[in-house]
Amino acid sequence: MVLEPAARTAKSKLEDTNSKIGAMVKLLTEYGPQINRIAREVRIHKETARYWYKERLLKKGYTMTAVPNYEKLGLERVVALAEFSGKFIPYADAILMAMSELSYLSSFAKTLTEDSYSIQANVPREFINDWIRFMQALKQRGVFDSIQVAPFEWVRVVPMRSELYDFENDSWQYDWASKPKVEPNSASFSPSERGKFDQIDLALIKQFQIDPETTLFAVSPKLQVNYKTLSWHYRVHVVGNNLVRGYLVNWAGTRYDSKLEKAFHRRHRYMWVELLARGLTENERMELMAKVNRLPFVWLEAGGQNYFAQIAFPSEMITEALGFIKEVVSPIKQKATWHFMDQANALRFSIVPSLYSQEQKKWNFDQVELLNRFDKLVLEIKGTTS
Repeated sequence: MVLEPAARTAKSKLEDTNSKIGAMVKLLTEYGPQINRIAREVRIHKETARYWYKERLLKKGYTMTAVPNYEKLGLERVVALAEFSGKFIPYADAILMAMSELSYLSSFAKTLTEDSYSIQANVPREFINDWIRFMQALKQRGVFDSIQVAPFEWVRVVPMRSELYDFENDSWQYDWASKPKVEPNSASFSPSERGKFDQIDLALIKQFQIDPETTLFAVSPKLQVNYKTLSWHYRVHVVGNNLVRGYLVNWAGTRYDSKLEKAFHRRHRYMWVELLARGLTENERMELMAKVNRLPFVWLEAGGQNYFAQIAFPSEMITEALGFIKEVVSPIKQKATWHFMDQANALRFSIVPSLYSQEQKKWNFDQVELLNRFDKLVLEIKGTTS
């Protein structure tokens, strides 16, 4: 069918608008919601950029959050696959939420078929073994029936491949047969060395995780720190020391409203898969990463001797997704496991500044105290169930 000139013009304008929104999203992942700066770089009027940001992104359910540079903060990712014992299953979410405040847990999600939980934590490097022993101690106390733990040397939240997304129709334009190039930032990614920070910096990062549009003026009374001090910490530490790696444009729409204490999900739009491979050779890991990073649906990956990826496949592409999983797992099937995840039973948490001791200038992890607190929780739950 040949388009009339007016139709061709309208289509061209639509494609141009989509291209510019895509360019905006790429800059949002780098700068955060600095709309005036982004408008200049995309070469559009600032009011147009602001309108697109609010109407084409925020109102359609896309959200933003700051992404901490975990390695700069001395934190490493640990992933645990845990199955709660029978009497603790009804209290699983409450236990995991308590762990987010006390023991560095950063997210959890329930598997759809095995009735187990994928637990992620950002743990101080020096306490990785203590954290693993703590989780094993909870198993010994009957909280878990089973638990498998895999530590990682680095983690990255993958920026949205906005050039492959149709923002007008809210759909991915991905050709499975095209064998696209590996996402460019994945090959150059490398973990950071630990940097300088303090509790005020951590409190600022937490606020930007909750609301990246917040201002230092708004944060000042919340943290009870004067504006000039906050401004110095933001410029010299948070920005100057690269304590925030970038911003996540949440295209999958899963978010937690801290004010309402409620999770929101764009259900039935995406099928979430977690892929975990342990004990890989360097060649196996590189080949696996190359295959995974051809996808525009990758949400997060972590690496080292082990490899972990979260992938949000569009529901209409589930047949192709299953074929892809079979392809990447087959060469390492003795080392790899994968699970469908239930995002209706999932939460992500922001960083907890109170776990850092300003006086001692180090992260805290007192395993004995933690186990005492969880022993009381276990007794309370046992008492309730009996």
